[in-house]
Amino acid sequence: MSKVVLIVVLCLIVAVSVVAQEKKEEAQKEAGKAQGEMVDAHKELMAAAERGKALFADPALGTTGMSCNSCHMEGGTKPNRMGDKEIKPFTNVAASYPKYVGMAGKVITLDQIVNICIMKPMKGAPLKWDDQRLADLAAYIASVKPGKAE
Repeated sequence: MSKVVLIVVLCLIVAVSVVAQEKKEEAQKEAGKAQGEMVDAHKELMAAAERGKALFADPALGTTGMSCNSCHMEGGTKPNRMGDKEIKPFTNVAASYPKYVGMAGKVITLDQIVNICIMKPMKGAPLKWDDQRLADLAAYIASVKPGKAE
């Protein structure tokens, strides 16, 4: 009987070791995936900003023939004036939201001002909150440095 107990104990030890090794390998794989995601996340953000830059100049977002660039000169890097309205260049604009915006009459987010600009001056349909184009435009706007369209 002691041989049977010894064999059972050895089998249990082997089984526990195998499970522990599988868990360790799984954890290492997940850690490697997380590190890879950090690198990929930066690439994805840069790709979103590039798509947003193209959308920024695209009049297809509205019905008036205007694009975001019609008001926000040179990709948002230069000041502009439309009538009595001063349009400032993007200077750390993403960090300044949420804030009160007179055109909206309330405190809004960056995504909301993008949609207000699409709806009012450009007379387009607002982008849904989960529309990748909205995130792409916000990524581009956040990437712009004063005096330099990226």
